[in-house]
Amino acid sequence: MRLPTEVIVLAIFFAKSCTLCFGFTSHSSHINSMTKVAKKADMIRWSKEDKANDEDSKGNDQQQQPINNLDIFGQPKDKQRRKFEDEGDIRGPDRIKSCVPYMLPLIDGDSFGRFIYERIPPLASLDYVLLRPFVDAFHAVPFLSILLFMTFALGPQLLRDSLSREVRFNAQHAIFIDLLLIFPTLIGDAIEGETVSRQLLEPSTNFVWIMYMSLVIYSVTSCLRGKKPDEIPFISSFAEMSTGPF
Repeated sequence: MRLPTEVIVLAIFFAKSCTLCFGFTSHSSHINSMTKVAKKADMIRWSKEDKANDEDSKGNDQQQQPINNLDIFGQPKDKQRRKFEDEGDIRGPDRIKSCVPYMLPLIDGDSFGRFIYERIPPLASLDYVLLRPFVDAFHAVPFLSILLFMTFALGPQLLRDSLSREVRFNAQHAIFIDLLLIFPTLIGDAIEGETVSRQLLEPSTNFVWIMYMSLVIYSVTSCLRGKKPDEIPFISSFAEMSTGPF
Protein backbone atom coordinates (compact mmCIF):
# COMPACT_ATOMS: atom_id res chain seq x y z
CA MET A 1 0.00 0.00 0.00
CA ARG A 2 1.43 3.28 -0.98
CA LEU A 3 1.05 6.27 1.39
CA PRO A 4 0.17 9.58 -0.04
CA THR A 5 2.96 12.09 -0.39
CA GLU A 6 1.18 14.59 1.83
CA VAL A 7 1.10 12.06 4.71
CA ILE A 8 4.81 11.31 4.38
CA VAL A 9 5.65 15.03 4.35
CA LEU A 10 3.51 15.65 7.45
CA ALA A 11 5.14 12.71 9.28
CA ILE A 12 8.65 13.95 8.46
CA PHE A 13 7.72 17.49 9.54
CA PHE A 14 6.21 16.21 12.81
CA ALA A 15 9.31 14.11 13.59
CA LYS A 16 11.65 17.01 12.95
CA SER A 17 9.48 19.30 15.07
CA CYS A 18 9.57 16.86 17.98
CA THR A 19 13.32 16.45 17.65
CA LEU A 20 13.93 20.17 17.64
CA CYS A 21 11.53 20.74 20.50
CA PHE A 22 13.05 18.12 22.82
CA GLY A 23 16.57 18.98 21.78
CA PHE A 24 16.03 22.66 22.47
CA THR A 25 14.45 21.89 25.82
CA SER A 26 17.36 19.72 26.99
CA HIS A 27 19.83 22.25 25.70
CA SER A 28 18.01 25.06 27.52
CA SER A 29 17.94 23.11 30.77
CA HIS A 30 21.64 22.38 30.40
CA ILE A 31 22.34 26.05 29.85
CA ASN A 32 20.22 26.97 32.89
CA SER A 33 22.06 24.48 35.11
CA MET A 34 25.44 25.75 33.90
CA THR A 35 24.34 29.32 34.55
CA LYS A 36 23.32 28.44 38.10
CA VAL A 37 26.68 26.74 38.75
CA ALA A 38 28.54 29.76 37.37
CA LYS A 39 26.52 32.13 39.52
CA LYS A 40 27.19 30.01 42.61
CA ALA A 41 30.92 29.95 41.85
CA ASP A 42 30.91 33.71 41.39
CA MET A 43 29.12 34.17 44.70
CA ILE A 44 31.70 31.97 46.47
CA ARG A 45 34.57 33.87 44.84
CA TRP A 46 33.04 37.22 45.73
CA SER A 47 32.51 36.08 49.32
CA LYS A 48 36.17 35.05 49.61
CA GLU A 49 37.31 38.33 48.09
CA ASP A 50 35.13 40.33 50.49
CA LYS A 51 36.51 38.38 53.44
CA ALA A 52 40.08 38.95 52.28
CA ASN A 53 39.40 42.66 51.82
CA ASP A 54 37.95 42.88 55.34
CA GLU A 55 41.04 41.20 56.79
CA ASP A 56 43.32 43.54 54.84
CA SER A 57 41.38 46.58 56.04
CA LYS A 58 41.60 45.36 59.64
CA GLY A 59 45.32 44.80 59.26
CA ASN A 60 45.78 48.25 57.80
CA ASP A 61 43.79 49.77 60.65
CA GLN A 62 45.98 47.98 63.16
CA GLN A 63 49.11 49.13 61.36
CA GLN A 64 47.88 52.69 61.12
CA GLN A 65 46.85 52.78 64.78
CA PRO A 66 49.59 54.62 66.74
CA ILE A 67 51.45 52.52 69.29
CA ASN A 68 52.03 54.13 72.67
CA ASN A 69 55.58 53.26 73.78
CA LEU A 70 55.73 55.91 76.50
CA ASP A 71 55.28 55.44 80.22
CA ILE A 72 53.35 57.72 82.56
CA PHE A 73 56.36 60.06 82.75
CA GLY A 74 56.63 60.40 78.98
CA GLN A 75 59.78 58.28 78.76
CA PRO A 76 60.20 55.30 76.40
CA LYS A 77 59.12 52.06 78.03
CA ASP A 78 62.22 50.25 76.79
CA LYS A 79 64.51 52.93 78.16
CA GLN A 80 65.16 50.97 81.36
CA ARG A 81 65.90 47.81 79.40
CA ARG A 82 68.33 49.63 77.12
CA LYS A 83 70.01 51.30 80.07
CA PHE A 84 70.36 47.95 81.82
CA GLU A 85 72.36 46.73 78.85
CA ASP A 86 74.78 49.67 79.05
CA GLU A 87 78.19 49.31 80.62
CA GLY A 88 77.39 51.87 83.31
CA ASP A 89 74.78 49.70 85.03
CA ILE A 90 75.36 48.25 88.48
CA ARG A 91 75.20 44.49 88.75
CA GLY A 92 75.26 41.86 91.46
CA PRO A 93 76.72 42.66 94.91
CA ASP A 94 77.86 46.08 93.69
CA ARG A 95 74.28 47.30 94.14
CA ILE A 96 74.55 46.92 97.92
CA LYS A 97 78.12 48.21 98.03
CA SER A 98 77.07 51.33 96.13
CA CYS A 99 74.43 52.14 98.76
CA VAL A 100 76.81 52.08 101.74
CA PRO A 101 78.50 55.50 101.16
CA TYR A 102 75.13 57.28 101.37
CA MET A 103 75.11 56.63 105.11
CA LEU A 104 77.45 59.63 105.41
CA PRO A 105 75.00 62.33 104.24
CA LEU A 106 72.16 60.56 106.09
CA ILE A 107 74.05 60.86 109.35
CA ASP A 108 75.33 64.40 108.79
CA GLY A 109 71.95 65.77 107.76
CA ASP A 110 69.77 64.03 110.32
CA SER A 111 69.67 67.10 112.61
CA PHE A 112 67.93 69.16 109.90
CA GLY A 113 64.83 66.99 110.24
CA ARG A 114 64.01 67.88 113.82
CA PHE A 115 61.00 70.03 112.95
CA ILE A 116 59.68 67.45 110.53
CA TYR A 117 60.06 64.73 113.15
CA GLU A 118 58.08 66.86 115.60
CA ARG A 119 55.20 67.27 113.17
CA ILE A 120 55.24 63.68 111.85
CA PRO A 121 55.66 61.27 114.81
CA PRO A 122 55.71 58.06 112.68
CA LEU A 123 58.63 59.45 110.74
CA ALA A 124 60.37 60.31 114.01
CA SER A 125 59.88 56.72 115.21
CA LEU A 126 61.32 55.39 111.97
CA ASP A 127 64.33 57.68 112.31
CA TYR A 128 64.82 56.64 115.92
CA VAL A 129 64.88 52.95 115.02
CA LEU A 130 66.85 52.98 111.78
CA LEU A 131 69.15 55.99 111.85
CA ARG A 132 69.46 57.30 115.39
CA PRO A 133 71.83 54.52 116.61
CA PHE A 134 74.30 55.37 113.85
CA VAL A 135 73.99 59.09 114.56
CA ASP A 136 74.66 58.59 118.27
CA ALA A 137 77.67 56.37 117.57
CA PHE A 138 78.90 58.83 114.99
CA HIS A 139 78.90 61.72 117.48
CA ALA A 140 80.18 59.62 120.38
CA VAL A 141 83.58 58.97 118.80
CA PRO A 142 85.78 62.05 118.26
CA PHE A 143 86.90 62.72 114.68
CA LEU A 144 84.83 59.81 113.42
CA SER A 145 83.06 62.10 110.97
CA ILE A 146 86.38 63.20 109.43
CA LEU A 147 87.64 59.61 109.34
CA LEU A 148 84.48 58.39 107.63
CA PHE A 149 84.60 61.24 105.16
CA MET A 150 88.21 60.50 104.20
CA THR A 151 87.45 56.79 103.93
CA PHE A 152 84.70 57.32 101.36
CA ALA A 153 86.61 60.08 99.58
CA LEU A 154 90.03 58.42 99.22
CA GLY A 155 89.42 54.75 99.97
CA PRO A 156 87.77 53.84 96.65
CA GLN A 157 90.55 55.56 94.74
CA LEU A 158 93.19 53.61 96.63
CA LEU A 159 91.28 50.36 96.10
CA ARG A 160 90.72 50.99 92.41
CA ASP A 161 91.66 47.44 91.43
CA SER A 162 89.32 45.72 93.88
CA LEU A 163 86.27 47.97 93.49
CA SER A 164 84.24 48.47 90.35
CA ARG A 165 83.88 51.89 88.79
CA GLU A 166 80.20 52.01 89.76
CA VAL A 167 81.00 51.60 93.46
CA ARG A 168 83.70 54.26 93.28
CA PHE A 169 81.33 56.60 91.45
CA ASN A 170 78.68 56.26 94.16
CA ALA A 171 81.28 56.89 96.86
CA GLN A 172 82.22 60.18 95.19
CA HIS A 173 78.53 60.91 94.61
CA ALA A 174 77.76 60.54 98.31
CA ILE A 175 80.74 62.74 99.20
CA PHE A 176 79.49 65.60 97.03
CA ILE A 177 75.97 65.29 98.48
CA ASP A 178 77.51 65.50 101.94
CA LEU A 179 79.49 68.58 100.92
CA LEU A 180 76.21 70.35 100.18
CA LEU A 181 75.43 70.14 103.90
CA ILE A 182 78.55 72.09 104.90
CA PHE A 183 77.07 75.53 104.28
CA PRO A 184 73.75 74.91 106.08
CA THR A 185 75.70 73.40 108.97
CA LEU A 186 78.00 76.42 109.21
CA ILE A 187 75.02 78.76 109.12
CA GLY A 188 73.28 76.72 111.82
CA ASP A 189 76.39 76.81 114.03
CA ALA A 190 76.70 80.56 113.50
CA ILE A 191 73.16 81.34 114.63
CA GLU A 192 73.18 78.82 117.47
CA GLY A 193 72.25 80.58 120.68
CA GLU A 194 70.78 83.51 118.81
CA THR A 195 67.11 84.33 118.93
CA VAL A 196 65.75 83.37 115.52
CA SER A 197 62.06 83.27 114.71
CA ARG A 198 60.76 79.76 114.21
CA GLN A 199 58.77 80.99 111.24
CA LEU A 200 62.09 81.58 109.51
CA LEU A 201 64.11 78.76 111.00
CA GLU A 202 61.65 75.89 110.48
CA PRO A 203 61.05 76.25 106.71
CA SER A 204 64.76 76.77 106.08
CA THR A 205 65.70 73.68 108.06
CA ASN A 206 62.94 71.63 106.47
CA PHE A 207 64.10 72.68 103.01
CA VAL A 208 67.63 71.42 103.68
CA TRP A 209 66.33 68.09 105.01
CA ILE A 210 63.95 67.53 102.11
CA MET A 211 66.63 68.45 99.58
CA TYR A 212 69.37 66.13 100.79
CA MET A 213 66.93 63.33 101.66
CA SER A 214 65.52 63.44 98.13
CA LEU A 215 69.01 63.16 96.65
CA VAL A 216 69.87 60.23 98.91
CA ILE A 217 66.62 58.38 98.23
CA TYR A 218 67.03 58.84 94.48
CA SER A 219 70.61 57.58 94.59
CA VAL A 220 69.91 54.56 96.80
CA THR A 221 66.84 53.43 94.86
CA SER A 222 68.74 53.80 91.59
CA CYS A 223 71.58 51.64 92.91
CA LEU A 224 69.19 48.95 94.13
CA ARG A 225 67.58 48.88 90.68
CA GLY A 226 70.99 48.50 89.06
CA LYS A 227 70.96 51.98 87.56
CA LYS A 228 73.71 54.52 88.04
CA PRO A 229 72.37 57.72 89.69
CA ASP A 230 73.96 60.13 87.24
CA GLU A 231 71.09 62.57 86.61
CA ILE A 232 71.67 65.07 89.43
CA PRO A 233 72.92 68.34 87.93
CA PHE A 234 76.50 69.29 88.76
CA ILE A 235 76.87 66.67 91.52
CA SER A 236 76.80 63.73 89.12
CA SER A 237 79.18 65.51 86.74
CA PHE A 238 81.66 66.23 89.53
CA ALA A 239 81.42 62.62 90.69
CA GLU A 240 82.15 61.39 87.15
CA MET A 241 85.23 63.60 86.91
CA SER A 242 86.47 62.51 90.34
CA THR A 243 86.00 58.84 89.53
CA GLY A 244 87.93 59.01 86.28
CA PRO A 245 87.36 57.17 83.01
CA PHE A 246 88.30 53.71 84.35
